[in-house]
Amino acid sequence: MPPMRKRAGQREAAARALDALGRGADTGFRVARTLYDRWRGMSTASRQPLEPLAEDVRERALDLRGAADRPAADAGLKAANERLADAMVASAAADPDVSEIEVRDLRAELTRELERLAGAEIAASHGHGDGPDGPDGRPAGSPAPDARA
Repeated sequence: MPPMRKRAGQREAAARALDALGRGADTGFRVARTLYDRWRGMSTASRQPLEPLAEDVRERALDLRGAADRPAADAGLKAANERLADAMVASAAADPDVSEIEVRDLRAELTRELERLAGAEIAASHGHGDGPDGPDGRPAGSPAPDARA
């Protein structure tokens, strides 16, 4: 491959990787927004003890886009998201008005949100922009379905 084409290919690969990293960060931002909105919807009594965690998520999400050290900011937001999600589940479990089924459902919903974030990070680290699943909905890298079936 001529040197000019090789460099152009390298630039395109780097641009795709940066774009995928941005989408992973966007996922972290969306998870933060989902958690923060869910926290805001809680009763005042349940919300108040979690306020420092929710505010940490909010501040980290707002600071993410202008962060000089993007990987560190992403990691900090992910950890803050996890802390808030864990605290929300613990708060619900401690509330006598919340059934075990509701706690289980909340735990499952929050786990799905955090897994979505993890999937976006994995895809970004591999330079894939389609998240954990490919554009056709199958897991990225999985073989195509047999057309004879």
